[in-house]
Amino acid sequence: MKSIECAKVGNTVNIIINGKFQKKNCKNAEESDQLVEVVLRAKANPTDENIKAIHMLLNEKTRIAMLCGLEADSNTGEVYLAGFNTPVPQTLIDVIKEYHENQYPLNAIINFWKLLMINPDTRVRTSLFDFIQTHDFILTDSGYMVVYKAVHYKDEQKVDVLSEFISNQCLHVKKDWKCSPNKYMVYKNLSTDSYEISKVSTVENWDQKEKNIEVIGKLGDLYAKIITNEDESTTVYTDMHTGSMSIILGQPVIMDRKECDGDPANDCSYGLHCGATKYVETFGNRDKVILVCFVNPANVVAVPNYDHSKFRTTEYFPYAVASYEDGKIDIIEQSYYEDDYKTYEIEELEEQINKVRNAELPVEKAKHAEPEERPMSELLKILETRMIDISE
Repeated sequence: MKSIECAKVGNTVNIIINGKFQKKNCKNAEESDQLVEVVLRAKANPTDENIKAIHMLLNEKTRIAMLCGLEADSNTGEVYLAGFNTPVPQTLIDVIKEYHENQYPLNAIINFWKLLMINPDTRVRTSLFDFIQTHDFILTDSGYMVVYKAVHYKDEQKVDVLSEFISNQCLHVKKDWKCSPNKYMVYKNLSTDSYEISKVSTVENWDQKEKNIEVIGKLGDLYAKIITNEDESTTVYTDMHTGSMSIILGQPVIMDRKECDGDPANDCSYGLHCGATKYVETFGNRDKVILVCFVNPANVVAVPNYDHSKFRTTEYFPYAVASYEDGKIDIIEQSYYEDDYKTYEIEELEEQINKVRNAELPVEKAKHAEPEERPMSELLKILETRMIDISE
């Protein structure tokens, strides 16, 4: 039998539930009276639901959790995604509450957290959402971060102008015109020696000889060839620091986690650096190229203690060239090409699930990273849930 006692002194309500004392200083008499009424109802009928109602009024975090379909531990005040035991950070709880109250879609936020739960470093799980809120990061529906990477051409003599034009126009059509790239045809204007696009139905009615053009193909099909590297002339980029990396659209760039520095006090250290527009706009010179990339939150190894609008990760997936005019990036505001990256994520998840089943940690530890302390059962549940979600 659950024991519940209550005493009200002014607007302060003292409550004892099964020997545990709790107190709330209410704002006014109306709030304190409401709390007492709920406590008395639970005392008369101490069901789990009635006791939860008390905790909702006692603890704002618990109230938000219950309203948004999350779970809350009444003893610790921690909030969890239903079925898991990895605490959700307060900033994320606040955003979930805002989205819930305004009836915004929660898919991107929830999927972001499911990916971030895979990350073995508590510091990253706690601080990454704070960091991306401070800057102009975008989350895709699958939970990936849309970030930017400043690069150089690997060989300026082998720059494929057409592939850059195609990737940029693909973003433009999907972002600004919100339609399928295959509704547009790419052609070369032989008079100006430049590439242009127009609607397929329009180009098909043109006399190519009279227009002095050469039809290249449908925009979507051409982009697919670039991203799958069927086009051998695809431009190769390189990092601005060492100039030794080969970066190709549609191929993930990967660094061993054990070689990355997980210490957030070290602003510039080992790892793959990506960032918000503020970071890449000030990095390098006017000859740089800005790539639009996906980053899986599970792969982030360090979020800086100071505002440098960048972070370190073990992997990023470059998928397009961003417009860069007058020192400003054309910000990508919505999610594109997630399916191209999901293939790689599924392979990683399969490998991580197999490791857990063999009693191995699924994600290796970065240098100076906090150790993984969660049980294998929690890690397996997180990985298997993500695998189910992404495979649907």
